[in-house]
Amino acid sequence: MKFLPVLFFFVIQSLFLDLSVAQTTQDQLKQIRSTVTEKIDGKDYYIHTVKRGQTLYMISKAYGVEVNDVIRENPGVKEGIKADQKLRIPFPGQKSAPVQKSSGAKEKNTAKETNIPKKELPPEADSVVVVDLPCGIDASAKKPLYNVALMLPLFLADVDQIDVTNPDPRVFENSKTFQFLPFYEGFRVAVDSLEKTGVKIKLYVYDVDKDTSKTRQLLRKPEMKTMDLIFGLLYQSNFQIVASFAKKNKINLVNPISERSELVNGNPFVFKAQPSKKEQLEQLAEYMATAFTRGQVLIIRSGQYADHDAPDRLKKECLERYLKVQIVDGQEGAISRFQKDKPNYIVAFSEDQTYTLDLLRSMYKLRNEYDLTVVGLPNWASMDGLENEYLVALKTHIVARSFIDYENQSVKKFITKYQETYKSDPELLAFQGYDQAYYFLTALTMYGTNIGRCIGELKMNSMQTRFNFIRNKDNGFENRHWVVYKYENYKLVTVN
Repeated sequence: MKFLPVLFFFVIQSLFLDLSVAQTTQDQLKQIRSTVTEKIDGKDYYIHTVKRGQTLYMISKAYGVEVNDVIRENPGVKEGIKADQKLRIPFPGQKSAPVQKSSGAKEKNTAKETNIPKKELPPEADSVVVVDLPCGIDASAKKPLYNVALMLPLFLADVDQIDVTNPDPRVFENSKTFQFLPFYEGFRVAVDSLEKTGVKIKLYVYDVDKDTSKTRQLLRKPEMKTMDLIFGLLYQSNFQIVASFAKKNKINLVNPISERSELVNGNPFVFKAQPSKKEQLEQLAEYMATAFTRGQVLIIRSGQYADHDAPDRLKKECLERYLKVQIVDGQEGAISRFQKDKPNYIVAFSEDQTYTLDLLRSMYKLRNEYDLTVVGLPNWASMDGLENEYLVALKTHIVARSFIDYENQSVKKFITKYQETYKSDPELLAFQGYDQAYYFLTALTMYGTNIGRCIGELKMNSMQTRFNFIRNKDNGFENRHWVVYKYENYKLVTVN
């Protein structure tokens, strides 16, 4: 059996703006032009009154001039513009002329008519102010074609050891070659979908195993410095090597599955797609602050949970959001504080299956006596023996890094496409590969290579999570979104 070579080239057609939409936008911009004109110091100007919601960029485009021309004529706008402010916009095509002193009467009249104080009349500027244009509009970082590298530990050298004529399922299950292959397959489905929208990407796929010397050798390939985006699903030591290369060459680098926050330290070009545990409690507290406002939160401290300080950190986050919260020891401590006249929200820090089942059983017996809602941890979803009847009756909420709603039409469509292409059902890695490829390649085509400046504005409904990238100081970007879902009418529903 012959497998695909290590390097793939996929050339995808470009994304073009709809001409009719662009024409409509231009017509709308023309409509905001002022009909009031004035000649000042021998130069013709429009006198524009700012309307609420208008931006400096929008105004400059409406009159067909550069943003810097508007700033040069109205120095005060560097601090921002506001409604009812009057601006003087130079007629397009005029050469800048030195400002000449005019009569006092003229100066007084100008200040009155244009609402521009005398001291703000433009000096002879010897420099040009550089203004960041709105995300998606600034074309300086955009390209007609983007080079994207996908690095995966595929261990293709081991493929020859597999007998495909008489396959042993155990071999396939244990083979390192197939461990991360679903991520690639989901990634490819996303690329194929984007191709239909006109996205133009040249994709390079590399097999990168644990050998760091091979990784360094790969980075010496001439094409590596031409990359605009790298996805590095790599072992820790290899990722650090690639991260140093990306920082040196100013290439955006995505880490798809690691939870380690230190990956982004000191490197503004790294994007960590998976949220870390430190973000879990903050996200949970934010949700509870909006959903659990009428009752009390009881945090159960359990010896079954390895992170002993987690209950105290969650309490701190809750108090900062003005929630009524207490830490109790064990389920008996929680039961002794239940109140009948208001909801009781129980956060159970437990990863032990026996302890968790016993806790749910005890709470279930009290469901008719008290208004109870239970909040559990990510691994509850994979625990065997948790009765759905308990989970539904206790309005159980789960906080997790990802959640896949198999009733969602987008999920169903992806599964069908995946099954048709790869003759198997997608697992979580396949969903992650699709979501991350679609998100970041969309960001690349919308914002260009400088995606870090605009990534916070890109909101997209992904299939297994959402992306909310936050950057701290000079570090890279970390997704901080944790999914919260609940059991409702024997269905699982996302609530945040």
